[in-house]
Amino acid sequence: MTKPVGAVLVVEIDVEPEFDDEFNRWYDEEHIPERTDMPGFVSAQRFRHPDRANSYLAIYELESADAATSDWYMSREQTEWAKQIMPHWTSMTRTVWPAITAKTSLTDA
Repeated sequence: MTKPVGAVLVVEIDVEPEFDDEFNRWYDEEHIPERTDMPGFVSAQRFRHPDRANSYLAIYELESADAATSDWYMSREQTEWAKQIMPHWTSMTRTVWPAITAKTSLTDA
């Protein structure tokens, strides 16, 4: 059964070029599995900017905005690997977008 999607978490990160490979390895091997294993996280997908090297977008589908804004979530301790890679981000934006309509798919029509 598919979980409902009540919000998305959108994260944009630019990383120093010399840490690009390590950043992607961390994101794919640790960060996404850790996040999608958390309560309220439905899925995650990452994208690379077409014109800016070392610039990435991640979109997480959430059951509700609370999944990424609760005190529990915001107070989670960063892993050692995260602490090593995060200082090499040159910019980061993080926005939670609550849904205003129910999710539908093309197969629902």
